[in-house]
Amino acid sequence: MVKPIILLLILNLCFQSFIFAQEQVSVEDRIAGSTFKTLAKAFVVIVDINKLKKNNIDKLNKMNEDKFKKRYAGVYKIIKYLPAELKVRYGIIEGITKEQVIKNIESLDKKKIYEMIDSIPDAIIANQFKLYLSEKKQAIQKSNAVEQINKFWNKIIEKVNMLSPAPK
Repeated sequence: MVKPIILLLILNLCFQSFIFAQEQVSVEDRIAGSTFKTLAKAFVVIVDINKLKKNNIDKLNKMNEDKFKKRYAGVYKIIKYLPAELKVRYGIIEGITKEQVIKNIESLDKKKIYEMIDSIPDAIIANQFKLYLSEKKQAIQKSNAVEQINKFWNKIIEKVNMLSPAPK
């Protein structure tokens, strides 16, 4: 299921609850950051942005205010540590309204999304990935790793197929 807020789609996958200084970024963190940034950009290249924006705006419009506040509060715990410039540019604040999120989504284009992806510090991406792995470690150990990779890949392909424009 695609997240209801495209602005937060990529960010939600990539952040930890604290920021490290760029100088402290290890080679491992740079590799993880670069890998996820490349994957995120590849997704943006192949997805129909207008369709994705429309789908997410429709989901937001159908969402009641309580559900929106609850979901955004969970996402905000992660994105509040974004670079200040990015937060200011997109009005990312704790008490953002659903209407403002919709305006933010409407204003997005591929170039802006690429800029957001590039602004994410590698250490944050790496730490979020490490957190994800530690939380999923037990589940992954219980099943075949190849099976997990295939499931993950199939989900990506399914989402891309749903969001990509039909061939002409």
